[in-house]
Amino acid sequence: MKNIQDTLMSQYANSPIICNLIDSMNECIDPNKSINDFYKFAFNIKTAKGFGLDIWGRIIGVNRSINIPPGDIDVFGFKTKPQSFKPFNSHPFSAAGAGFNAYRLSDERFRLLIMLKAASNILSVTAPNINTYLRMVFPNKRAYFLITGHMKGRYFFEFIPNSFERHIIYNLGLLPRPSGVLIDYRESPPKGIFGFSGTGFQPFNQGCFAS
Repeated sequence: MKNIQDTLMSQYANSPIICNLIDSMNECIDPNKSINDFYKFAFNIKTAKGFGLDIWGRIIGVNRSINIPPGDIDVFGFKTKPQSFKPFNSHPFSAAGAGFNAYRLSDERFRLLIMLKAASNILSVTAPNINTYLRMVFPNKRAYFLITGHMKGRYFFEFIPNSFERHIIYNLGLLPRPSGVLIDYRESPPKGIFGFSGTGFQPFNQGCFAS
């Protein structure tokens, strides 16, 4: 705040206690910084964190808590082989086998979920647009949408989705669905399947045809 003295009523202008209180508050509260922080941590979806992402989630219509924990999270447990669990005070108990497997998404995963939901809300549902969308959802994996017949389509994943990806695909239904089109899903990782060179599939006598 600038020109603090201009904001004081004359009868309080020489009060050391009031002036010290206002000076202290002025040092702690910088409106310019507060506005910048609000833009960075709440308004800008690309940099928002914590409560800011929670606000975006309510606006877009997705929840940070999901009922299937991602398969790659670490949990507390005994040191065993081939898997070693984590020690005290570092990771929670596993929710496997519980009636409610709630898991709170990290900021980065929740940001991705918000972006995917927002994109699915406004996407023009054509095969090229769907495939562009899939490249955003699975940037380092092969996934594509095929037109398989009259009013029929198929999502094809050349990998086995992890728990978080399955939540996106099957539980939340974030993959676009053209109106009136019958959709099915196929998961076929390249290992063990016969195909052309350069696709990651296997050669003669090493893999079978995909069904």
